[in-house]
Amino acid sequence: MKLLYRITLAFGLLLIVVTGVSAYLINSFLLENLIEQQRRELALKGQVWIEKVKASGETIKPEEIQELSRLVVSNRKVEILLLGRRKKVLYTTLPSASLDQWIDQLERKAKKRQDKNIWMIGSDDYIVVTLPLKNGENQRLLLATPVRGVKDMRMELTGNIMASLLLGAICAIILSFFITRSLVTPLSRLTEEIKKVQRRRFSEVEMIPASGEIAEVTRSVYFMAQELDRFHSSQKQFFQNASHELKTPLMSIQGYAEGIRDGVFTGESARQGLDVIVKETTRLKNIVTEMILLAKLESEEDLFHPSEVSVLELVHQAVERLHPLMMQNGVDIAVRCGAANPRINVDSEKFLQAVLNILGNAVRHAREHIEISIEEKNRHVLIDIIDDGEGIPDDLLPNLFHRFVKGKNGETGLGLAISRAIVERSGGTIEAGNGRTGAVFRIRMPLLHG
Repeated sequence: MKLLYRITLAFGLLLIVVTGVSAYLINSFLLENLIEQQRRELALKGQVWIEKVKASGETIKPEEIQELSRLVVSNRKVEILLLGRRKKVLYTTLPSASLDQWIDQLERKAKKRQDKNIWMIGSDDYIVVTLPLKNGENQRLLLATPVRGVKDMRMELTGNIMASLLLGAICAIILSFFITRSLVTPLSRLTEEIKKVQRRRFSEVEMIPASGEIAEVTRSVYFMAQELDRFHSSQKQFFQNASHELKTPLMSIQGYAEGIRDGVFTGESARQGLDVIVKETTRLKNIVTEMILLAKLESEEDLFHPSEVSVLELVHQAVERLHPLMMQNGVDIAVRCGAANPRINVDSEKFLQAVLNILGNAVRHAREHIEISIEEKNRHVLIDIIDDGEGIPDDLLPNLFHRFVKGKNGETGLGLAISRAIVERSGGTIEAGNGRTGAVFRIRMPLLHG
């Protein structure tokens, strides 16, 4: 069964149970409330009549008795028994066959000082109110109405309430069906999009319109598919670039080695060929070393040994190590620290390598000047490396930190990928863009709080 029907059925069953229990409780309490309401109504009408009789004199006049009949008349049958002195019946609507039984019951209740509201006369129950008249307790007014009429009223009210509850339940179930469908439909469509991810059709995944928490899930799936698509593409690009980067030096090594072996290159040519073999072997070794390092950075857990490090000292170490390259390219570096010696918790050697890779890249592309800015912001330290070069090409910017992505004057294309892996494993982030004068690299690291 589909989720839509399961939720609607569960809600419908729950609503039926709640409606049934509510109807049962209403039916139970309604009779007591109606009986009490009827008793109060009879008592109020009888008391109003008695007050008028007290004001008119000692004798109860016929017109006053007629007024009593008019006063208590209603859509339900009301029996009247008016007793004077010595049990004299002044007026009654009771049948003569049961009159003595009513009087005896009244006397027994008076002697036992019982004031029960429900009397059983014959086979019927009555709601009874007895009130003393003005001439003493022996003169009483008795008003009674059958419980049967109240029960009929209860059944009528219960039926109306049940009909209203049933109609409301049907409307609620129909409304819940459409509301549930509006919630489940995005989930059903999201299932199809997840199946696309399962089949590795990442580029075909679409954003599903939804709201609330479901919208967050759909956005997460969509962005995950985009990231997987980028990762899948980068993996393809990685293997293509890796094969190209490894193939080129291997071909040079193979060509010169075969030429020397076959005597094609002799004397000075053979020596130059050997130099090329050594140079390409060194380049090949560097590529393989950086590939192994990058794989370790992304997979091994015990590779990092963090400790408390001063950001300013670490930046100065990087500048000192690159001093020969700065002299060769005619570039100067200015370090500006807007914070009071911020400290971070990182593996100093690996983080220094990340900074060296970025700073060395800036030295190779800068014209004359590089600025390194260090500042604290929102419990983080920001390290900005800004050069005055040509900037990063727009087509290169989205894939700048991927493996074997090289810009102008690039070496292996793994330096920035290694830097990103180190920074992210250290709990920070790295991003790149173009500023007013050239490329801007920003490293964001959480501050170490003492």
